[in-house]
Amino acid sequence: MLKMAQIDYIKHLREEDKLSISKIAEKLEINWRTAKKYADRDPDSLNSKRRRRRPVMGPYTNIVDAWLAEDMKAPRKQQRTAKAIYEQLNKRTDFSGSIRTVRYYVSEKRKELIEASKKQYVNLTHDPGTAQADFGEFKAIKPEEDRIVTYPYLVVTFPHSNAQVVRVTPAENLECFLEALKDIFHELGGVPRVIWFDNLTPAVKKVLKGNKRELTKTFTAFKWHYRFKASFCNIGQGHEKGSVENKVGYVRRNWMSPPPVINDVAEFNHHLREEMAADRDRDHYEKKEPIAKLFEEDKEALLYLPTEEFEVLRTDTAVANKYGEFKVDEETYHVGSAHPKQNLFLKVYWNRIEVYDEYGERKLTTLPRKYVPKNTDDIDWIGELKIFRNKPRAIEQATYLQALPAAVKKYLLPEDLTTRRERIKVLITLLGDYEMTEIEEVIQTAGKQNKLEEAYLKAMLDYGSQEKVPKLDYGQTLTRYDQLRPEGVISHE
Repeated sequence: MLKMAQIDYIKHLREEDKLSISKIAEKLEINWRTAKKYADRDPDSLNSKRRRRRPVMGPYTNIVDAWLAEDMKAPRKQQRTAKAIYEQLNKRTDFSGSIRTVRYYVSEKRKELIEASKKQYVNLTHDPGTAQADFGEFKAIKPEEDRIVTYPYLVVTFPHSNAQVVRVTPAENLECFLEALKDIFHELGGVPRVIWFDNLTPAVKKVLKGNKRELTKTFTAFKWHYRFKASFCNIGQGHEKGSVENKVGYVRRNWMSPPPVINDVAEFNHHLREEMAADRDRDHYEKKEPIAKLFEEDKEALLYLPTEEFEVLRTDTAVANKYGEFKVDEETYHVGSAHPKQNLFLKVYWNRIEVYDEYGERKLTTLPRKYVPKNTDDIDWIGELKIFRNKPRAIEQATYLQALPAAVKKYLLPEDLTTRRERIKVLITLLGDYEMTEIEEVIQTAGKQNKLEEAYLKAMLDYGSQEKVPKLDYGQTLTRYDQLRPEGVISHE
């Protein structure tokens, strides 16, 4: 192919010097056909490729294009080969072309789709099927412990539709992070093509120069298995994933304020799933289209789920002490069948630890994973009750008092507001001297006898306290004292 300067000279000779094609070919020592091609053709047509006519494939290109676009979402091993496409065309249509024709078309079309996919990654945040992910924290009431507990929660957002999916996790570790992400993939029915992350510790082992990251081994395997592209923000540049940054706060304000009562994390996640679905029944703040409709476009662009789930775990080793104990993440676990100094092989999941012998051949036991709640605070029952001392009707809607034991809650909420006010005051007084568990036990007993007066409750609590004082054998105490007396001192016997 000639260079543009040569083509310009040919056009000059033809148009300005009025030379014939033969003279141009002779002057430039080029083929007559080449001189004719560039001398008389429209310059704009020189950059356009001649479309290859496909008289055989023509009626079937839409079908093949759809199959190839479908395959782009599937794992490589599950994509159709050109031979399989040829066989399906023969089986489902009256296609009469050769397999060579199909192979050529499939090869060209796949190159186009791959190139288009690469260009999509350049548009980082707003293409359908592109997501952002980050953790947030919120406080919740844990009734069985009478405490306020801090939980982490993972938010995955889709900037194209402004939809979000949420999972509360017991911790922010690798196993909980990947298990929550996997669970979200299954809720969506597919995998985002690109997910933007902050430099999360469970995913990023080390931040290198530029945009490079050294990823943890398990996260890398997880990413390969689900075939998504992981992109990471620059350090201190959280605005690069502004969609999820905003959504973390949006979710906390709307569904975690005031602090919810969480008896079971799985049950609370089911509640959040329903709430997030209902939240999509509104218009996009900018596009003025229903978020639910735009979210369907996001889901259509997702990659297909692999046929097999990724098993989220990490392996570790430990040595049992003389009590048959070992530690994982600073938490102590006990294996009754382990002997002192025994080497153990561990499979650590988000919710359990499987303990094997040192060769990983014989399972010794399975232990539930322990999580110490982060930033726990005792509930100030007296302070909370004082708020409602003169507002007895409003106590039914009190947030923290939802964590009260059932018997105490029933005691506080009689229909008569005067009685209710008096009982709030009684409970404040009792909590000044006794624990909530003691009060609960006494109220349960007194309730069966229908004797819930303040004097009776206090008498029972006082009696219970006396029962707990250890009785001393004064004779034995004095005898031991006499054993220590110096000689010449009178004995108490």
